[in-house]
Amino acid sequence: MRRVLAPVMLLSLLGCGNTFGHDPSGELGVCPAPAFQDFVGQPYAHTLFDWPNLRIIRPGDAATMDARPDRLNIDLDDSETITRIWCG
Repeated sequence: MRRVLAPVMLLSLLGCGNTFGHDPSGELGVCPAPAFQDFVGQPYAHTLFDWPNLRIIRPGDAATMDARPDRLNIDLDDSETITRIWCG
């Protein structure tokens, strides 16, 4: 019985992974951008991003170019519409 349960338990654990291939908690420093791509083209005011390292970049804003794989960047246009969501 134990030989049957071990593979079943392993497969069930693998199935618990999230479909976007990111770490939603941000604790592992993995990019969450794939999970948020549905927001591109939406007004920023109608969204809620709960992410510990969030940076909003508006036209004309100065932004550092340091590499932070856990930082979620949201680019906005002049009308506050999301044009790009990326990590770095």
